[in-house]
Amino acid sequence: MSTDKLIASLPAGACRSRGEGIYSIMARTPLGDVSAEKLNIINSVVQDFHLPGVRVTGRQRVQLLGIKEEDLQAVVERLGQVGEVCKYFVQACVGNTACRFGMQNSLAMGADLEAFLNTTNLPAKLKSGVSGCSMSCAESYVRDVGMVGKKSGWTILFGGNAGKQVRKADVLAESVSAEEGLKIIGKALDFYSENAKKKERTARFVERVGFEAVRKAVFDR
Repeated sequence: MSTDKLIASLPAGACRSRGEGIYSIMARTPLGDVSAEKLNIINSVVQDFHLPGVRVTGRQRVQLLGIKEEDLQAVVERLGQVGEVCKYFVQACVGNTACRFGMQNSLAMGADLEAFLNTTNLPAKLKSGVSGCSMSCAESYVRDVGMVGKKSGWTILFGGNAGKQVRKADVLAESVSAEEGLKIIGKALDFYSENAKKKERTARFVERVGFEAVRKAVFDR
């Protein structure tokens, strides 16, 4: 298989050219989770192909660097599934599974949110953050969709952005269950999908239509 065909067969962004026949590959690490088996595979690939190492990205992914073109297919075959299989990026902290501050299970919630988002089609990219407590280690307040765990349930956030025009997300609901939270997020995204311009992120959308319009669409329909 040619290099171009191999790259085309992978999830978008899983393989990137670094110039002069050198590539990088993103290992599949959902919500930043890497099993012992996967870690051993990654380590063996780095050693056997004499790679300079790996990089943990800001999106909780593991990037293997310095792969020669002639080794690319072999590396992909060794790694198994690479890249993202979800449409929209979800970041999550460990929550109450491993953190003494965690109020909710953000890893489980992040997985449920990722599965939910995988069923939608949106006019622009979407980034989500699920944090187990208000310290917001998953950057929930500057994500398009955010969830923050509290003892009483989840706080639902919408319209955040950490790009060049930083915007803190607005609070859509507080102290809701996981199921209620997904329903609220779904209604907000439905309104966004129906009314947003092409490639218009939620932050710019909320600034244009006003957060009150989003809130009404969610709770008054």
